[in-house]
Amino acid sequence: MKSDLRKSLVAIGLIFLASCSASEPEAKVGTDGKATVESFHEGPPEFIEPQTALASDTYTIVMLGDSLTAGFGLPPSAALPAEIERALRPVDNAVEVINAGVSGDTSAGGLARYDWSVASANPNLLVIALGANDYLSGIDPDRTRANLTAIIERALADDVDILLVSLSARSSTASDPRAAAFTEIYPDLAQTYEIALYSGLMDLIVDQPSLLMQDGLHPTADGVRIIAPPLAESVAEFLKKG
Repeated sequence: MKSDLRKSLVAIGLIFLASCSASEPEAKVGTDGKATVESFHEGPPEFIEPQTALASDTYTIVMLGDSLTAGFGLPPSAALPAEIERALRPVDNAVEVINAGVSGDTSAGGLARYDWSVASANPNLLVIALGANDYLSGIDPDRTRANLTAIIERALADDVDILLVSLSARSSTASDPRAAAFTEIYPDLAQTYEIALYSGLMDLIVDQPSLLMQDGLHPTADGVRIIAPPLAESVAEFLKKG
């Protein structure tokens, strides 16, 4: 019951954020190599109560992402975090996966809501799956890199394990310098910060129209059931470490 209540509060907060018109922050990397943030949303609305940590034996995972995480066009029970949680239950029955995905979100939006989407949940593991909307919106890859850098640094400062999830660019990296720049962000950050990397979230279904919605971008429920197990295997490695 407590877990369900907390997930409901998170959902309310994310619905508010999806409709919020406040400007997103931009992170910039200074001469010292550290990411700094120019501005933030003022914070969540007052009616969202701060999340409290579950029992110490609960392994909490927050998936911070966009519509691919939120489950665009799908019921919550069919979204990627729910599928990941079901896949992990045989490994650890006390695992909880929180869906902190917001449709349309960019890396800047994920950074803006870090405090109440991630830090307030006091997770053991943060799965970062952002950047697709940056690429589709024409955002400068350097801005995306800086925003993801800031999220990673905040999570590390909070002593949270991180799994960084990349998405493959639709364009050929050989003919599209911008696609190449985006593709390089994820392995570069994983190496720099010595964090785990899961590559190509949508690669298994990107060329299978029957597993995609009509927009050709979002997975159907069957598509989610295809991409969830290998990601769950990567997450399970963290559970085994305790």
